[in-house]
Amino acid sequence: MKRKALGKGIEAIISNKSSSELGSNFVEINIEDIYPNPFQPRKKFNIEKIKDLANSIKEAGMIQPVIVYKKDGKFYLVVGERRWRAVQYLKWKKVPAIIKDVSSDDIMIGALVENIQREDLNAIEVSEGIESVMKKSGLNQENISKKIGMKRSTLTNLLRLLKLPEAIKQGVISNEITQGHARAILSLNSNDDMLEAFSKVLKKKLSVRQTESFVKKFYLKDTKKRVQFDPDLQKIEDKLVKFFLTKVKLKYSNKGEGRIEIYFTKLEEFERIYKMFLKE
Repeated sequence: MKRKALGKGIEAIISNKSSSELGSNFVEINIEDIYPNPFQPRKKFNIEKIKDLANSIKEAGMIQPVIVYKKDGKFYLVVGERRWRAVQYLKWKKVPAIIKDVSSDDIMIGALVENIQREDLNAIEVSEGIESVMKKSGLNQENISKKIGMKRSTLTNLLRLLKLPEAIKQGVISNEITQGHARAILSLNSNDDMLEAFSKVLKKKLSVRQTESFVKKFYLKDTKKRVQFDPDLQKIEDKLVKFFLTKVKLKYSNKGEGRIEIYFTKLEEFERIYKMFLKE
């Protein structure tokens, strides 16, 4: 993603100036005195990439200092968490840093922009990061899109991904499917249908284009069965899907007998559902 119209405050936070260009405008801070950015949108760091960065720093030195702000006597990272982690791997005692006096909004947006532009976040992390900034800053989509240099339509599409069932979000995070797959699946009417489509995409290893075609034909299958399905029971099924955040099927006979099937795709999801049953 190319950087566009960033505000002056954000531009200053994520500037690409090297230590030599900054002259004496930086200090060395004990690594143990620096804490991760509390607004960091990235949930996971690739250890192999951190090691590669550490080897690069060992060879060429740290060209860019980390950027921190001070609060309650502690230093918190704004930009440079990967570099901070890499030098810990090298067992450095101190790290070159720039201390900035910035607002919470700039810290949140700066962290989000730096991650998007310098090392791709997955689409769900970007979406959650944008949503978090919006909630905490009170900025709307239009303002956020301008500050991070992203088209409004792109930002809107990213936020729509947060409406996906949790299992599909995890599929994006773990690279089982791409954002393109997820956006196609998102056009279906219910969580139940989305999860069914997600399962088929994984099973058949469909491409994004194949997924789009599959989704378009999704409601053409089992037409007779869908027409006969009691609309009141369909509403109940949809409510159960929303409650459990996973696929749920109601199966019944004309005699009034039936069962409820609750689906899960991994042990963690089963434990989450199980705990919901234990609640009083």
